[in-house]
Amino acid sequence: MKYLILYLTIFLGSMLFISCSELKEDFNTTVPELALHKDGIVNPTSPNFHGNIIADNNWDMKQCQQCHSANYSGGTAGSSCYDCHTTPGGPEACNTCHGDFANPLRIAPPRATSGAILSSERGVGAHSKHLMDNRIGLVVECTECHTIPNGFSDPIHIDQTAGAELVFGSFTRLITNVSGGFNYQPSLGNFIPNPSFDSNAGTCANTYCHGFFKNGNLDNIVSFTAQSQGSACGTCHGDVATGNPLPKTVAEGGTHPPNQDCGICHTGIIEVTGNTYTILDKNKHVNGKLNIFGSEYIY
Repeated sequence: MKYLILYLTIFLGSMLFISCSELKEDFNTTVPELALHKDGIVNPTSPNFHGNIIADNNWDMKQCQQCHSANYSGGTAGSSCYDCHTTPGGPEACNTCHGDFANPLRIAPPRATSGAILSSERGVGAHSKHLMDNRIGLVVECTECHTIPNGFSDPIHIDQTAGAELVFGSFTRLITNVSGGFNYQPSLGNFIPNPSFDSNAGTCANTYCHGFFKNGNLDNIVSFTAQSQGSACGTCHGDVATGNPLPKTVAEGGTHPPNQDCGICHTGIIEVTGNTYTILDKNKHVNGKLNIFGSEYIY
């Protein structure tokens, strides 16, 4: 009996050894490389570009964080998003989705979230002219038209409502002809702007910065894609048809003297040559004050 058990033990051991040997010989020890992303994932011109994927997912970056870590430093993927997104905000920096990707100081369109880059396109419009390239007045900050989120994941930042919501700020609502102001006229009452935005037409109305002030064009409606015509002389005060910027005179129900040479009173701010009006100091034009002979007053 013990010989039978010994024989069976030797037999089974031999079979097990042979089986393992065959398994080892047939087993492919080369682990195939797993492709988690399609070709073109980092190519902005490819339909598989990761920016397109994120946009299609309503800008939800949580799926990126699963492999690249919560702070995008590499994670299990071993590939840091900061290799390309070099600003402190990384992929969540403002200029990642709108603005100039190469310049973190230019966070407003162009580029729009839709990819639009032309000022004639709704998502771009006059953003740069207000915020960066304002040649006729003070820079108009983002907060004058938008509520700024506290961070990328702030509920007011990316929601189910398409487009950016407009929430007008204090500068657009500046009240003029106030008691104690320059050349105050009680009979005219206060000029109190009530800013509005027509989403269908893409136009602003009733804002201080576009004419709703004493001696201004109260009924001026400006298109966000009007380009240079939106700020032409005569649009906010004066005659838009002729380009004459003379504000409403006493004869027209205003308080301005009937003198078209702006530089006489607005010294160093406006220069008039023939029918050409040049802004010399944009920081003192459309700044909420009235500058007379070098001094600034509320009005």
